[in-house]
Amino acid sequence: MPFPLSASRPRWEIFCQVVDNFGDIGVCWRLAADLARRGCGSVRLWVDDWAALRRICPGANAVDEALGGSLQGVELRHWTSAFVPLVPGEIVVEAFACELPPAQLEAMAALRPAPVWINLEYLSAEAWVAGCHGMASPHPRLPLVKRFFFPGFDAGGGGLLREADLLARRDAWRVRPEGRAAWLAARGIDGGPDA
Repeated sequence: MPFPLSASRPRWEIFCQVVDNFGDIGVCWRLAADLARRGCGSVRLWVDDWAALRRICPGANAVDEALGGSLQGVELRHWTSAFVPLVPGEIVVEAFACELPPAQLEAMAALRPAPVWINLEYLSAEAWVAGCHGMASPHPRLPLVKRFFFPGFDAGGGGLLREADLLARRDAWRVRPEGRAAWLAARGIDGGPDA
């Protein structure tokens, strides 16, 4: 399958279909930005609901929806029904069983070696997660295997997404009561006397 000549192969490629609220895009944006920040290689994020992306990531307002662009080290692309694949990533993440476009699957199958294909699932503390985390699901007709990744709270799951500096930033924020009060007030939240 021919690809646009200008398309380089990213290390990570994440597909996000926004279903409701901002949980799907929130997790996908945090994952993409954290991978880029940690220097884990180039990251491309495909999002079907550009408006939802802009709501949680105001910097995306500066990115051309039709052409895509880069933000915080992440290449942003609008996933539309007229999907044309670029060179697939070495690791392709299908977030929350969003079902990759058929053209993407064909492009992945044409590569040797084929990309690592991960279905990122929802966080659950249920016991069955340990038995499903890491399970393989071969594609019915293409030489591709999808593996299930279940975030979790114990060794039977995949752990939790947390930025490397998150706890230090939280602690710095907590010791500045004036900063916390201003943050709450900016959102119309009365923090009470302890804010």
